[in-house]
Amino acid sequence: MAKSHRLFHLLDLAAHAVRQRLEKRAQAELGISMVQVGALFFLVENPGCLHRDLATALGIQPAGVSGLVDRMELAELVTRKPSPTDARAQHLHVTPAGKRIAAKAGPVVRALQADLATGFTDAELDVVARFLTACRDLPKGPS
Repeated sequence: MAKSHRLFHLLDLAAHAVRQRLEKRAQAELGISMVQVGALFFLVENPGCLHRDLATALGIQPAGVSGLVDRMELAELVTRKPSPTDARAQHLHVTPAGKRIAAKAGPVVRALQADLATGFTDAELDVVARFLTACRDLPKGPS
């Protein structure tokens, strides 16, 4: 009989444990959440993007990104500028304070990545990355 790895369960537990660890470290060292870190990384690379672009990049619903941007704007990490072509749209930009935190976050994220990789060979990590990428790329909706 083939061994059952309980992949769904293990993936869910692992994701939860990693998210908790990332959140604690991000709050302790950066004073912001990991989703805010991800948003800053994206916005530094994509200045002037729209809310929907940020939502897609973070894998969250567009409605959820509004609250995220509200909190980041309140913390003076981002600004919104009206679109010159669409009165309903706003372009997002990282402030100097947001850029400083994004720069500080890079080494924190790299250290967390190194912690996760400890004890695994490059070949093993290649398999893990291939598996996780396949999970990410599964078709959406019922199969």
